[in-house]
Amino acid sequence: MRHIVIVGFESAGLTAASTARMVDRKAKITVIERRPYAISHPCGIPFAIGGEVADIQKLIEPAPRLPNVEVRTATEATAIDTKKQTIEISDLKVGKREELKYDALVLATGSYAFKPPIPGIDLKNVYVVKTVEDGQAIINALSKAKNAIVVGAGTIGIEAAAALQKRGLNVSLVEMLPSILPGMLDPDMADSVAEHLRDKGIHIFRGQSLKEIRGQEQVSSVVMEEQKLPAEIVIVAVGVKPEVRLAKVAGVELGKTGGIKVNEHLRTNAPNVYAAGDCTESFCLITKRPVLSQLATTAIRMGKVAGANAAGGDAVYSGTFNTVVTCAYGLEIASTGVTTYAARQAGFAPVSARVRTLSKPHYYPSAEPIIVKLLVEPREHKLIGGQVLGTEGAAERANLLALAIQKGMTAEELARIEYCYAPPVCDCMEPLVVAAEALLRKLK
Repeated sequence: MRHIVIVGFESAGLTAASTARMVDRKAKITVIERRPYAISHPCGIPFAIGGEVADIQKLIEPAPRLPNVEVRTATEATAIDTKKQTIEISDLKVGKREELKYDALVLATGSYAFKPPIPGIDLKNVYVVKTVEDGQAIINALSKAKNAIVVGAGTIGIEAAAALQKRGLNVSLVEMLPSILPGMLDPDMADSVAEHLRDKGIHIFRGQSLKEIRGQEQVSSVVMEEQKLPAEIVIVAVGVKPEVRLAKVAGVELGKTGGIKVNEHLRTNAPNVYAAGDCTESFCLITKRPVLSQLATTAIRMGKVAGANAAGGDAVYSGTFNTVVTCAYGLEIASTGVTTYAARQAGFAPVSARVRTLSKPHYYPSAEPIIVKLLVEPREHKLIGGQVLGTEGAAERANLLALAIQKGMTAEELARIEYCYAPPVCDCMEPLVVAAEALLRKLK
């Protein structure tokens, strides 16, 4: 009987376990999870802070009951011997150590929230948004706070800022780079999001670094390059890093991005050791370069491949476009592929077009603006990126653009796609087609 050991039980680990179970129904599967509970949904934490999810504990779930799958919670993997194919684990409740023999090992150790070395970063009421415990601590602190600073204007930073403002706090969003959401939007699209956030009362400081967090035991203010702001809560949302300590000590090779290096089957350099999820280096299908794609959707896709292959399959992971969506005050913010900056860094000379149209006919009561930006490479006019903003339909259009890019579609082909129309649902001119036609005019 094959013994598959999986370390970590978030999106990648959970998917790897369930996929391995389907590929080899006789295999014994042991999951090692450091947390005291089996499954959590960290993407829901900002919305629990904001109150949309009434009880943050609903983000925690027990492990699904699968035949021959044992999930050991409150258990930490402490060492791997890749030659003997053994893994040492420790029960965090009683301190008991044990060694497991494996036939295949899947590392799905995830990521950790990065805290930059800012003076005062360890003061009380300075938080990250990574675990349910982080979210609960922030919720507990809300009643005694009036001012909040969110450091980092990526997706988590945007969601956290909106959540705190909805709870009645005076919120400032601080981003070191000149534009918010720099990894997913071009500056012209990001400006529209920033305007939307300002209209809701969030103060935005771009191109400024946080120099110091001040307070006596507990945070009371922050110091930026140009001014000082009061703060009873500080949320640090400057990104996450791959959790690779276990792999590194075991001699598992890391890639250029700092994630675990894998091939198309998600095999590492160690025999019968696979990796998936946030801890793993992915591959951009457009630039052909290694990237970190620390998204739940990427982790699930990776988990399927790693789980299948650990169970004796031959699945292939093709790479990623980093298709991502976030939402603030009802505005969907979605993108896929590369931004203009990323395209130029990879050697492209992208041509783009940006259009602002309506989601429904102008006469229909719920017609709302929708903004679409498309990027192509100029030689063959193939799509390499897309960004969509709107109160409805942005995520679905980003998904469609991801498929179009995956299939090598050109701007000409996108302009000719067939689509549906009904006034209560969508306009007779699909916004993606409007954007593609604008792009073609530019290319000609």
